[in-house]
Amino acid sequence: MKKQNLVFVMIVTVVTVLDLSCKDTGTNPNQTIKTPREMTWTADTLPVPEGAIQVLPEDLLVLSPTDIYLAIWVGHGQIMHYDGKSWKMVKEIGGGIDCLIQGNSNDIWAGGYIGHQNGSQFMRSIYLGNYNGISWYDNELSMQSEILDLTKDPDGNIWACGRNGVVLKYTQGRWISDIIKISFAYPAEYFLKSIESYNNKIYILASSMNTNTLVEKYFYITGDMKNWTIADSMTLDSPSSIIKWGYRGIYSYNFNKLYSYGLGGIWQYNDGLWNKLLETDGAINGITYTDENYLLAVGDFQKILFYNGSTWTNVNDLFHVKDPYFVFKNVWTNGYESFMVGYTFQGNPQKTIIFHGK
Repeated sequence: MKKQNLVFVMIVTVVTVLDLSCKDTGTNPNQTIKTPREMTWTADTLPVPEGAIQVLPEDLLVLSPTDIYLAIWVGHGQIMHYDGKSWKMVKEIGGGIDCLIQGNSNDIWAGGYIGHQNGSQFMRSIYLGNYNGISWYDNELSMQSEILDLTKDPDGNIWACGRNGVVLKYTQGRWISDIIKISFAYPAEYFLKSIESYNNKIYILASSMNTNTLVEKYFYITGDMKNWTIADSMTLDSPSSIIKWGYRGIYSYNFNKLYSYGLGGIWQYNDGLWNKLLETDGAINGITYTDENYLLAVGDFQKILFYNGSTWTNVNDLFHVKDPYFVFKNVWTNGYESFMVGYTFQGNPQKTIIFHGK
């Protein structure tokens, strides 16, 4: 396994700190753990705004089953909120919203970009929206990038990553940033697309594409601010290329286990290696778990997979979705209730559907 030290630039940006209160978990001591097949399911289809050709989900944040935020794309970024009864639009921007996370109380952070037209060139600057439980505050950072993922470490610091190698950390009331630089011998687009905290380190998945040949190269990076290392890389330039980890995203619940997911299935991280946990056709787009005996994974072509500690079961027949290309994008469960979010691939306009089981 080849390792390479990285070079980066330090930029500091200050953002207002908000004093906030705690959020109820929404669990009931009298509830019973249920598998997906034991739950009763309902579905909500989000309305299509006038003039929009699609409503696509980006990220799901569940504070409790009656307090949920969903970032969507309708030609620009919007955030929908569910109060246990209905979905309502609570925020929109003239750009895109890619990710959501809860802060250290009941505040919400939203990451994405603000779009700017500079002559014939379209430019993106970083957007970090903050909701304090009463009002939204828009923070636009003067960096040509886009936030693609957010996470939180055991100390409560919020981390963000995005285009062009940008890494941000919100600590002690301010955002600080690094640029993780990777040199390419060819013109390339470069993204830090997923970030997680695990075992006292930050883990980042990065992707790049040779803009001449369209060959893709992927990296996973570990470390901390001003101390990043490329742990491994892989190039996908033929059907026989070996996929070493899931390059669409990484996920850790309570910092206990670290998983990656994407084309080909799910991998679990152990002692510096990614071990294949699940082999699938197509891609996994999201996972969630309560413990080692309760894991849900969703993906392309109606994938809904449940793991009970010993076997994986496909439970997509629960919803009778007619579109064979239906994409499940996001999933959340606490074992008592579950939410799965996906979108139609066929037809116009494309629609987002939220399935709720309890």
